[in-house]
Amino acid sequence: MRKLVTGLAVAGLLFAGSVATAGTANAAQPGATCSEYTTSEPLLRSNSSGAAVQALQCELNLSINPNQGYRLDKDGVFGQATLSAVYKFQSCVGLAVDGEVGPQTWAKLDYWSNASGWAC
Repeated sequence: MRKLVTGLAVAGLLFAGSVATAGTANAAQPGATCSEYTTSEPLLRSNSSGAAVQALQCELNLSINPNQGYRLDKDGVFGQATLSAVYKFQSCVGLAVDGEVGPQTWAKLDYWSNASGWAC
């Protein structure tokens, strides 16, 4: 009986830990395809620039079928082409289409850039 109670307590702690973090966007893990740029996932919008935008462009390239016409240069500049791809991605995954890349968009990008298919 003691083993059963101990096992249930451990399982409960493990489950509680996974529930506590379920709603957060995790940065790309080291060694992941786009983590060569950065694992930081700040709020990005038009005119942002830097390594986080390069990671965004990389993840968008992995999430949108290249036949859709949204192949991005990973130049680190959040210009019109990147904005259009963000709009397309947000629309495909059922997010508010606002062109801003915050925690919800990063979370969907993290999922789809590591999936075996495309979001759109």
